[in-house]
Amino acid sequence: MELVELIILIALAITFSNIFAKIIPTIPIFFIQIFLGILVGLSSYGRALNFRPEIFLVLIIAPLLFREGEHAELPIIFKNFGTILSLAFGGVLVTLVAVGLTLHTLMPTIPLAACMAFGAALGPTDAVAVTSITKSLKIPDRVMRILEGEGLLNDASGVTAFQFATVALVTGSFSLWQGSLRLLFASVGGALVGIIVVWGKRKLIRLIEQLSAQDVTAYLLIELLLPFVAYVFSEIIGVSGIIAAVVAGVMQATGRQKVTLFQAELTNVSTATWNTIVFTLNGLVFIFLGIEISQVFSPIWESEVYANWLLLLVIVAVTIILFLIRFIFLLLLNLFSSKKGHVKSWQEIFLLTFGGVKGTVSLATIFILPTTLHGEIFPQRSVLLFLTAGVILLSLIISLIVLPQLADGEAEVPVDEKGLAILAEVKKELRIDQEDTALTKNEQIALKAVIQSYENRMWDTYTAAMTESERQEVQEIQALIIGIERDGLDESFRRHEIDVNTYRFYSRFIANFQHSVGQQILSFLAFWLLIVRRIIRVILHPKLFFERRQNAPNQMQPNDFSQIKKVYLRNTKLIKQSLASLDGVYDEKIIAHFLAQRQNMVGRLQLNDFMAAVMIRQDPAYIKEMLRGYYLERKVIDAFETAGTITTFAANEYRRKVNLLESYVMSQTGNLPKIPFFR
Repeated sequence: MELVELIILIALAITFSNIFAKIIPTIPIFFIQIFLGILVGLSSYGRALNFRPEIFLVLIIAPLLFREGEHAELPIIFKNFGTILSLAFGGVLVTLVAVGLTLHTLMPTIPLAACMAFGAALGPTDAVAVTSITKSLKIPDRVMRILEGEGLLNDASGVTAFQFATVALVTGSFSLWQGSLRLLFASVGGALVGIIVVWGKRKLIRLIEQLSAQDVTAYLLIELLLPFVAYVFSEIIGVSGIIAAVVAGVMQATGRQKVTLFQAELTNVSTATWNTIVFTLNGLVFIFLGIEISQVFSPIWESEVYANWLLLLVIVAVTIILFLIRFIFLLLLNLFSSKKGHVKSWQEIFLLTFGGVKGTVSLATIFILPTTLHGEIFPQRSVLLFLTAGVILLSLIISLIVLPQLADGEAEVPVDEKGLAILAEVKKELRIDQEDTALTKNEQIALKAVIQSYENRMWDTYTAAMTESERQEVQEIQALIIGIERDGLDESFRRHEIDVNTYRFYSRFIANFQHSVGQQILSFLAFWLLIVRRIIRVILHPKLFFERRQNAPNQMQPNDFSQIKKVYLRNTKLIKQSLASLDGVYDEKIIAHFLAQRQNMVGRLQLNDFMAAVMIRQDPAYIKEMLRGYYLERKVIDAFETAGTITTFAANEYRRKVNLLESYVMSQTGNLPKIPFFR
């Protein structure tokens, strides 16, 4: 039962790390996961956890590297092959030797082979961690492609070198010549196994197709098993399972697929499943790091074997050496080679230098160290884990500080003008329907709600092109508006100016607006305004909290409209005053948008269709009009593509988004009337 509870606890930690990363996007998610891992490690469940290195290798590293191989962009790797190859193999080898000798010099009691294993573990870079740090920065695409390609190759080379160093540690002997031959044999053999496994998978799929036994679940399970089969089979015959997993991933991505509905469904399910698995496995590694830190920190820090100043010196020295090796490698490439694929500017050199942070694979690899050596407990294992954790954390912190200084500012996404034009054209067509078509009252209200949804999508398209700071401004203003709305609603209810029924209907409107906030990244201030203030209100006014949840009529009464109108107009006055006071604090265009949006809502309220437009979303008429909108949107996309306004690739991307929206709308209702799309 304790194992089940531990799994649930770790799953919750990974889930909350993702939530906190959205709330506080300035803090990389791996820092949050490490912190949560420390909390788990301090619990009784964490203290009872024992790592099994071989399980860690096959269950975490193999699938992660398989997916990296599957996502590898081979043309880009070949384009920058010189730099990538030098860093991935030469860099890992020099890192292994330099870091290993440095550690052995500073801590001679640690076996040389263990020091070399430590150096090999710190060879691979973490492209995922770099992406997390630089996601809001303007980094040249070429730099990111080099880091991603390097990460793919040096993950395999680093882990393989680590395995050989571990063998030397366990056996006590190592021959450079024999080791080189074994490395060559293991690499080539692993690559062949990866190719054979994917070839066998394709033959199996073809047999299933011939038997007309196609099934998405079965196909997905076969794909998920590939990295494990490739790894285990390779280890059985004595070749590199890591390289087999990487090659299997690359081969899996190179196969040709038929364009069928079944294949489209399989691809969607596979992508979603793999994204979840990769996020979970990456999260597991950092959670485990936090757990390990909580377990080894006190014993190592309080131990008299190694002085604390020496531990800190090793961490700082190794981190400096790691960055220095990368800098020297890149500098030499820049000075002595003019071939295509090498770095071309000082900015690239420094970005690639400080982009070489250590992370997931380094952590996962160091966990593979044996717990026993020659039948006895391996005493230095905890020290090596502690040092690895320290180097990784320090490299991440340095990159977090330095990379923003080297970047060309915040990342800027161009506004999707073509997408805005498509949405504007659909909105225009819907307004023509509104004026020229005989509609029932429900259909009129539904059509207005659909037009509003397209206006919201246009605003979302515009905000998607904002920088991180601009997007946070939008979220903070939205959170401020929600806070004023809730405070005003609670105050009206407390003064008995509205009844419970009106309170519930108005709360639905606020919830609908708040849902739009949840679709984007919340800043910390926005989180405070939305969550913490609500908690304070519940604590200060518990009677109000329970009173408003008493049974009330579900039908809106005539008196409710006048009460809602009164509350809304009063809140609007406060919101306008608040936004006016923010002039000069936030972007004028953003404030102007919210003021105009509010004024538009006031106009609709005067026409007595405001709340009806909110409630109509539960009516089949709204679904009908939404599907009509998607039909028109496809027509506009076709027209733009035919006219050459957008490319076929862009048109397909717009259609994909329409398909997703339509699928979601259709899933919201079980029984729809037959819908005449042509009026």
